[in-house]
Parts: sequence; structure tokens; C-alpha cells
Amino acid sequence: MNHFNTIGLYIADILYGTGGTESYTVKLCYALQLIYPIASITFVSECYKKSDALSSEDFVKSINNTYGVNIDFKRTAVVFIPTDKSTKIGSIILRKRLESVSSYFDLFFYCSRGNYMFKARKNIHIIHFPTKPIAVQKKDANPLIVQYEKYKDRAYLKTYDLFLTNSKFTDKHFKLIWQGINDEKINKATRLCYPPVAAISEMQEQQKEKMILVLSRIEKSKHLETLIDAYNSSTYLKNHYRLVIAGGCTKKDELYKKELEKKTRGSNISFILNAPFSDIVKLYNSAEIFWHCKGFEIDESKEPELMEHFGMSTVEAMSAGCVPVVINAGGQKEIVDEKCGYRWDTVNELVRYTEHLAQNPEQLVAMSLAAKEQAKQFSFDVFIKNMKTILEELD
Repeated sequence: MNHFNTIGLYIADILYGTGGTESYTVKLCYALQLIYPIASITFVSECYKKSDALSSEDFVKSINNTYGVNIDFKRTAVVFIPTDKSTKIGSIILRKRLESVSSYFDLFFYCSRGNYMFKARKNIHIIHFPTKPIAVQKKDANPLIVQYEKYKDRAYLKTYDLFLTNSKFTDKHFKLIWQGINDEKINKATRLCYPPVAAISEMQEQQKEKMILVLSRIEKSKHLETLIDAYNSSTYLKNHYRLVIAGGCTKKDELYKKELEKKTRGSNISFILNAPFSDIVKLYNSAEIFWHCKGFEIDESKEPELMEHFGMSTVEAMSAGCVPVVINAGGQKEIVDEKCGYRWDTVNELVRYTEHLAQNPEQLVAMSLAAKEQAKQFSFDVFIKNMKTILEELD
């Protein structure tokens, strides 16, 4: 097996947001520490103010608390690059600094979206969802510029030894979006590797409550207002269940949060924002039903990037025995089947399926057990096994 003594992980803005991409990267670090017990691992990210930066030890304590992992801070470092991405020059400087930093590593993972190029001995791009080739983005520009951008697109593909897609949905669109740039490289160097999801029920067993849980960033792309309206439209659900919406909320989403709060007045709906992972575990283990809505009213053929590309929170909920009632779109189709939950196309279906579960406790229990079993195929152990095999083949 290839041994890598120094491993780098670039994740954009990890100081400033929490979500699936950040969770994947943190859990990838934890997995790599198990695969390579003596390797040193370094997170690389931006820092917009000097006062925002954390020491390596404080940073690791923070992400362990937020994402429920146990990364060894003695083998983990963090490099924060002072950045001003508000200007084009600032973005160019960041790109150059990232390239320079990456050259010090044996293995480097690009864990965010974009077309950055890195210079480690081996480079892997985690494809959460592909960014379009630059030449496609500038297709209406001067022909000479388009040709130059095509050159950069080919250079981007050449940079990476491996592209790891996080779902069949993402894999399909990566190959479609980059079709024709270098089909041979894409087909040879692309592997599917589902994200690692912790078994929530193993952390804490507790009594289920009459609760519907939504775990999501508080942002418009998640269509949380649709879920609130669905809950409020059902007299039965309002009388028998409470709706809890938990997730990260940043300053830029404060206005949207206030809009949502207006819709919840007088309803049995509550928000739990920016909570530590230990509190999220309690919610997963308390809830009977899990809702997910990202991708609602989106045409996959036109805007696939706006759909849920996998659905880590759905799998986490299932591992805790929550029955998923989720949108029939994107990566959710790979997670939820008729044995362990429901996929809906309309809001009326969402309400009908949820009411049916609530009124049929025996089916709810059976599907809860099936959801736990289904979640096992996305476990940490499976991820580590797959990642180890992939890295062994990297030559």
C-alpha cells in the first residue's frame, strides 16, 4: 500500500459554515488517521480576519465538538491563509497560495467545489457536485479566450490522479458536464465513494417522541418554507406532532430565518440553531420521522446543482431509526426505498405519507428498523474500507 506521511485537505471557509461538505471533510480526516496511523494531516482554509484564526488544538476541538468525531489533535494541524475574496485579485492570490501550500504534501485532497489545481505528489478532488468547465462558463467570450480556457480545463483534469464522486447522481452529472474535455481521463480516474455516516443510534438510545425533524442549513435552497407550510396544512400533524428545524445559520441568512419564524407563529414548530453535534444526536434519536426538501420544483435537466447530491443528514437520521419522508430527487433516490421510507413528488404526497405513518404505528416501527439497516451501507466502516482500497490502487 502507498504510504503518505503528509496529507493535506483543502476545505473552503470551514471557519464560517457548517454543512455536508464540511462534515464530509472532517470525517475524511478521521478516516485517514485510522488508515495511516503515523501520518500528519493538515487542514487548509481561508481566514478573512486575523482574529478568526484558531490554533490547531482549538480548531480540532471545535470540529470534534461540531461533527461528533475524535480526531487526534497531536497529528493534526491547520493552515489558515489570510484572504480577501471580495476582489478578483484577492481570489487569484488565494489560488496561488493554495497551490504553493499543496506542494509540501505527499497526498492532497481538494474537498470543495471549483477548478483549483494543486501540486502535491498525489492529488484527489472530492466531487460533491462538479463545477462547469471554465470554457463553458465563458463560451460567449472572445474565441482566443475560449481556447485558453479549454487549455486550463485540460490542465485541471491532468492535475488530479483521482476524482471521487459522492453519489451515482453526482457521478452521472460530472461525466455529463465534462464530456468531451478528456473522456478517457474522466472514465479512468473517476471512482464513486459514498460519504461516511456515523451510526447515531450507537451513540445514545432514547425514547422516540411525536416529532418530525428537519436538519438543514437555514438557507433558501433548502425550501424550508415549503416544509413549514406542509406541516401547517395538516390538522392531524399539528395536533399530534411537533416540527423541529435544526441546523446552521449564518448572518447572511438572518433575514430568511426571520421570514421562516413569521410562518411558525402559533404553531408547534421550533428552531434549534448552530447546536453542537451532541444535541443533534439527541434530536435524531428523539424524532420518529425525518423530512427533506432540497430540490423541490427544480428541473434536474436544467439545474442539477440545486438538488441534494447525496444526503448525509438523511442517512444519519435513518441510522437513528427516523423514518425518512424525503423528496424524490437527486441523491435521495439512492438512499431511501419503499422498505425504509417514502419519497414524494408533491407536497400533498409529503403530508399524506407522513399522516399515514403517524396513524399506523406498527408500520412506523417496521420502517424504523429497516431504515437503521439501510443506513449501514453508508457507515464509517464501509467508507474506511472503500477509501483504503482506493488509496491502495493509487499509483
